[in-house]
Amino acid sequence: MMRAVLTVKEKTFLTPNYIRIILEGNDMAVFADARIGDNNKIIIPESKTLSENSSEEIRPLIRTYTMRDLDLEKGLMTIDFVSHGDTGPASKWAGSAKKGDELTVMMKVKIKPLFIPSDWYLLIGDHTALPVISVILESLPADAKGKAVLEVYSEDDILELKKPENIDLIWNFNNEPGKSSQLAASFDTNDFPFGSKFIFAAAEYKTAGEIQDKLRNHPDLLRSQWQTYSYWKYGQAEDASAESRREQKNS
Repeated sequence: MMRAVLTVKEKTFLTPNYIRIILEGNDMAVFADARIGDNNKIIIPESKTLSENSSEEIRPLIRTYTMRDLDLEKGLMTIDFVSHGDTGPASKWAGSAKKGDELTVMMKVKIKPLFIPSDWYLLIGDHTALPVISVILESLPADAKGKAVLEVYSEDDILELKKPENIDLIWNFNNEPGKSSQLAASFDTNDFPFGSKFIFAAAEYKTAGEIQDKLRNHPDLLRSQWQTYSYWKYGQAEDASAESRREQKNS
């Protein structure tokens, strides 16, 4: 397990609902085997006050986030947060973070590739999947073909993403994520081209399940050609349920 205590170097609101935190640390070298786009565990600092009815110290909370960038030479790590006020501990921490604040980051070495080289790509995700899909887009070969469908709160949350020329970028807007989503309806499996395919989808629990059902029921789509992930569940604290970031499994 790679682990280091890093400090906030810079905080930027990329959009009204996205916060970028750049961390620095002298021991960043422990992440030499880490890979951009993988998940890492962050320990949310908590005050060491006592609860009213207990003498036990409040334990720090652990959440899972995508490593957006890593510069070992400069000793910098970037993590992007969805800003949704104080409704979740990670969002609350990111919103109030200031230069010099500490954050413990832990990672395991991952062997599963971010994507499988294919003739055609389809990337689908809501606001919580934007960091990992951004990394995948940056990592695809220059001649890659396909499309990415991204659902964010509003037009103000559109980001300039680096991508291959022949990957179409489609933005959907949803100011009430979880209550409804058009992601599952945003693609038609009848439009899938011939040849090898790689399909990646990550969204709220119900939406991820709907997307999974469409993919699983496609008669010509191999199970190895698609991945679906549930990053959060409506009605639960978003960054709490995102901790598991579990892959949807076939029933």
